[in-house]
Amino acid sequence: MRDNKEYSVAMFDFGGVVAEEGFVEGMKAIAGKYGLDPEGVLDTATDILYESGYICGKVPEAVFWAAFKRRFSLDAVSDEDLRNEVLKRFVLRDWMLELIQRLRDDGFKAVLLTDQTNWVEEVNEETPFYDRFDHVFNSYRLGKCKRDGSIFDDVLKVLQVDPDRIIFVDDKDENIKLAERSGIRGILYVDKDSFLKELCSRLPELEGKVIC
Repeated sequence: MRDNKEYSVAMFDFGGVVAEEGFVEGMKAIAGKYGLDPEGVLDTATDILYESGYICGKVPEAVFWAAFKRRFSLDAVSDEDLRNEVLKRFVLRDWMLELIQRLRDDGFKAVLLTDQTNWVEEVNEETPFYDRFDHVFNSYRLGKCKRDGSIFDDVLKVLQVDPDRIIFVDDKDENIKLAERSGIRGILYVDKDSFLKELCSRLPELEGKVIC
């Protein structure tokens, strides 16, 4: 691990950062397929995800879909059809995985920290990518989500690294703010170009190694 640089750990969210945001796009696709309001479906699905406890591994996936189908009168639709709309949209970003590997080659520890379910594990089984990371923290296995800001303190205990030596990339501003309360440095992911520009401004040693 890097000893003489400002940062030594690069930590990434999954959906919307390492991969396309399959949950958001999947819910919008379900809404379009069944003539529902996309924003209403997404908001309700998100609420069920957290309130049911599925996101933190408290209940099985079937409980989530049962509540979702009741809310939108989709009882005739199979869980498999609905989950496939989500899973097929978690498309890994090859350029991001290449960047993560370059960071590791440069001495960084790479960490995945995601509010995800068994879905991310299925993505990894289909197209292995966990091996790009030194540590994988998934809310489904931790029993705790980013909304509980203490998850960042738990991660710090495992990593044994000063928080200000960690860069955390997430596509949700609220998660960045929670991480920063623990002393972690955040980068809000909006798009590829602005992200690379911000990353290179934090890590000038990347000049010539990535397109900033």
